[in-house]
Amino acid sequence: MTIHPIPSFMAECVMPHHDAIRRIVRSGRTIASGFATSEPSALYDILWDYIQNEDITDLDIRQSLFMAPHRLCLGDALTCRGLFDGMAEKSGMGMFSGLARKAQAITKKIEGLQKLVAHYAELRERRIRFTSPFIGATVNMIIPDNAMTRLAFPELVGRNTTRMGITDMQSVHFPEAVDPIGYPEGKPVIDAFVCVMTPPDEHGQMSHGPANGANGELLDRVLEGGDVDLMVYVNPRYPFTWGYGDASNTIHVDRFRDLARKGRLVVVEDETPVPSLPKDSFSNPSPVELAIAQHVVNHIELHAQSTYGRAIQVGFGGTGVLAIRALRETQWRGRSYTEMLEPYTMDLFDAGKIEGSHFIERDGRRTCLDGKMVATFSVGEKGDGFYERLHENPAVVMGPAHRVVIPEGFYFGLGINNCLAVDFHGHVNSGGRFSNHHSGIGGGAIIWRGLSRGGIGYLCLKSTYRGLDGSQRSSIVPFMPEGTPISHVGPDLMGGREGARFYLVTEHGVARISGNSQSGFIRAVISVAHPDHRDELRFAAWEHFRVRV
Repeated sequence: MTIHPIPSFMAECVMPHHDAIRRIVRSGRTIASGFATSEPSALYDILWDYIQNEDITDLDIRQSLFMAPHRLCLGDALTCRGLFDGMAEKSGMGMFSGLARKAQAITKKIEGLQKLVAHYAELRERRIRFTSPFIGATVNMIIPDNAMTRLAFPELVGRNTTRMGITDMQSVHFPEAVDPIGYPEGKPVIDAFVCVMTPPDEHGQMSHGPANGANGELLDRVLEGGDVDLMVYVNPRYPFTWGYGDASNTIHVDRFRDLARKGRLVVVEDETPVPSLPKDSFSNPSPVELAIAQHVVNHIELHAQSTYGRAIQVGFGGTGVLAIRALRETQWRGRSYTEMLEPYTMDLFDAGKIEGSHFIERDGRRTCLDGKMVATFSVGEKGDGFYERLHENPAVVMGPAHRVVIPEGFYFGLGINNCLAVDFHGHVNSGGRFSNHHSGIGGGAIIWRGLSRGGIGYLCLKSTYRGLDGSQRSSIVPFMPEGTPISHVGPDLMGGREGARFYLVTEHGVARISGNSQSGFIRAVISVAHPDHRDELRFAAWEHFRVRV
C-alpha cells in the first residue's frame, strides 16, 4: 500500500507523544482502548511511568486482554533477576503459555513476588483499576499457596487481580461488549477512547488492521456522539485489512473532521510493532496439548462424511490451534468462519484446503464468499511474518464482532474450542480458577449456541490441573467448586438440533456428550477423565446420582 498523508485538519492534531498522553490521561478519567492485537502498545509501554510522574489517581482503564507484560500490570517485578529462567506450568490459555510462563515465574521468586504485591498495593492506593470482559496472563496471576506467602501475604493467597480490587471483570459476550464498556444507557461513561489505525489509502480509508472486535463499533459511537476525546495512533506497520459490505473494517478520514473541529482529536504518529504472541508460542506444545489436538484431528478424519466441507472455527487457546495445524496433513477440505484468525488457518487456505467463507447480512441472509476467510480479530507470533500476510490480502475479511460472532454465522459449522473444567450437570468453566476469573467468556457461548443448530463442536479439556498447593486435581468434577465462573450449562452440551453433535476431548480420548440424559453424560465424561481420578468420579456418580459407571 502506498502511504498517503493524513489531511491537513488531522495533521493539525498531531502532537508529541507525551503531550498527547497529557491531553488524554488525567486523574478521575475513564479511558477505553483497543484490545488484543489492536492494543495501543505505545500508550501502555509508558503509562505507568506517566502515572507515577504526574501523580495520577482514580483512573479506570477499560481494556481487554493486554498482549504484553507492561509495567502498568506488573510494576518493577519485571526487573527481578532470573525472572525468565525456567518455565512455570502452562496456564489454561495454551497459546498464551509462553507469556504466561514468563509472567507466572514472577510469583515463584521471592523478590519478584514482593515487587508484584507492592505494585498491586500502589494500584489500589492510587485507585487505578482495569475494567475488562476478558483478561490475559499479565493480570490473571494467582498468588500461590505456600509457607512464605501465607506468612507474608495471608490476605492475598489464592487471589488474582480480579479478587484484589484491581481488575473489575465485566461478564459480557464479546459481540455485546460495546454498550457495557462505553455506552450502557446510550450515553458515554468513558471520557476518552484510544485506538490504532493505519495511514489512509488512496481512497482516504484508514483500517483497524489486525483486529476489529469491538473497536470499530466503539469508534463509530465516539465519532457520532462527538462528546468523547479520541487519541489515534497512526501506525504504518499495521496491516491494512478490509471488512465486508456494511460490516466495515475501515473508516474514512473525513469522519474525524468534526471531532478535530471540537478540539477532541489527538493524533500520534507511531511505528510500534503490532502486538503479538512471544516467538514459538505455537511451537513447543505440551504432550497433553498434542494428544488432545491429535484426538480431534483423528475424529474429524474418521467421520469425514459429516466433518468435511463445513466452515471451521477455532477458539481462543492453544489446543484448537494445534488441531488446525495438524489438519494440514489430512485430506480435510472445507471453509472458514471464525472469531480468531491465526497463522495455521491461513496455511490451510494457502494450501487450498479452505475454499471460502460466508457472511450474515443484516436481514439474516447468508451470503457465500468463495475465496475468503472471515474473522473479527487475528493474532500471530513475533517475527513469524503473519501480519505481513494479512496486509492488503483480499482473501481476509475482518469484520466487527457484533456482525461476525453471532449464532447464525456458526450454524452447521465445525468448531474447536477450549475449557478449563466440566461437571456432572454439564456446567462448563472456560474462564476461572480457584474462584478467580482467569480469562472470560469471549465469544465462546454464542459460538456454541450457533453450533447447536446442525453443527459439530469439540470441547477440548486437559484432564488435570495443578491446585494452589501443587497437587494434581481432576478437571472433570461432580460439581463445580463454589465461586467458579460458569460459561455453559447442561442444555448447551446435552442439547442441539438438526443433527448437532458435541464431543468432549481430553488427552485420554473423545466422548460424545450431546443427546445424552444426565446418566449418559456422566458416563461419557468419566470415560475421558484422567485414570488416576476415575475411581473417585465413579464413586461420586453413584453417591450423588445413583449412576453406575
